[in-house]
Amino acid sequence: MSIKLFLATCLSLFLIGCSEKAHKTDYGTYLGGEIVNPTSNFVVLRKNDMLVDTIRLDQNNRFLYEIQDPEKGLYQIFHNEGQIIYLEPNDSIMLRVNTYEFDETLTFSGYGAPQNNLMVELFLKNEHENELMLQEEIYQQDPETFNRSIASLKQERQALVDDFFKKNTTDNYFEKIANTIVNYDFYARKEVYPMSHFGVDRVTFLESLPKSFYDYREEVDFNDASLLELYSYQRFLINYFNQAAFKDYYKQEAYDPLSFTHNLHKLRLIETEVDNDSVESFLLTRTIRDYLANSNDKKGGQTLYDMYMERIASKDDKFIIKSLYEANKNIETGKRIPNEKLINIDSDTLNFDAIINRPSFIFFWSSSRKSHAIRAQKLARSLQKKYPEYTYIAINVNDTFEHWQKTITRYNFDVSKQYYFTDKFDELSKDLALNSLLKTFIVDRNGIIINAHANIFSSNFENELLQGLNR
Repeated sequence: MSIKLFLATCLSLFLIGCSEKAHKTDYGTYLGGEIVNPTSNFVVLRKNDMLVDTIRLDQNNRFLYEIQDPEKGLYQIFHNEGQIIYLEPNDSIMLRVNTYEFDETLTFSGYGAPQNNLMVELFLKNEHENELMLQEEIYQQDPETFNRSIASLKQERQALVDDFFKKNTTDNYFEKIANTIVNYDFYARKEVYPMSHFGVDRVTFLESLPKSFYDYREEVDFNDASLLELYSYQRFLINYFNQAAFKDYYKQEAYDPLSFTHNLHKLRLIETEVDNDSVESFLLTRTIRDYLANSNDKKGGQTLYDMYMERIASKDDKFIIKSLYEANKNIETGKRIPNEKLINIDSDTLNFDAIINRPSFIFFWSSSRKSHAIRAQKLARSLQKKYPEYTYIAINVNDTFEHWQKTITRYNFDVSKQYYFTDKFDELSKDLALNSLLKTFIVDRNGIIINAHANIFSSNFENELLQGLNR
């Protein structure tokens, strides 16, 4: 049987025929699978943040794709939301996922599947641990207790990885990836700990930490571009430079990761401490993007923008940030919010002028961020009860119209507040400088922008609502 026929047979049997013990072949490298409850008719495959291909689903919501001249390593696969996968030449990997519970239902079979199932398991374990750390207020523990708590979580993960390598033969590169996921999530939590600990003066607390608390930094590599796809590596780098920047000014100003001072120090530190161009570009771009997307400081924004544009060589990164910088001019305080076209639950086409007739806060959601969507809708309802002068507008992006309708029904969202954005996300980015679902607009009864860079989850959001009423 040819490899193509073998894989097609596996696909037609909903992947049942492809066991994790399948053998590597010399016929090519294949990625295939089935998307349950698809939100579009294609899957996107990327590597190093560059498009590999857009793969169409057939009439049964399945796909089969041969990867030409594949490079061993980490790839990103997207369908409404994304996940990292690991591929080697001559792998034949099949996946199956239900978009209603993307990460919880994502499974792999075929040759190369065990590595990918391990990464999904580690990802889900991290999500569970994050919830546990909040529930048990682990970040509020004293340093010694905190160290024991996260060391215990790390040991559980390391045992899982060690057991995997006893049962499976892999190359050194994947071992490095698996151990990086374990270690750098641990490192990231150590970095964020003093910034998340409350109840004491943060400066005093930072200075009180024992010198040995950060001994692990001697093992850290700030310049490994091969790990840049890993969320754990990204989280560590971001958390590290947030803390490092604060230590540069912590005796002069309070900690504010969105302030001009913080981001100025952060950009300078990244330039000084990172040598690899790819890692430096990622960190500088992420820093300036988050600042521009969340700050109303026009003068500070221009200063940091100019610093960034002088430093970055990548034309693609420069184009993204320039577009965001120009888009910010559309949503300055005092301007009317761009009059976007929206669709309501009855399929009527409306716009902001038609639906804004009282002070409002506007947030965005997608079924690809299920927990965010549910939390935002619940919080919006409670805020409207607390501040009845306001109404809220919930705008869906990146879903199909049908999927949007199903999600509203599934989670019992208030249909009178729900709207569907008709254009692509790129259009929202251009018109509303939207590059994150955390962005929330506060507008007056005439649609005049009070704050275009609010965040419904911010501890300061209620103060911003009150300030809007007092204008």
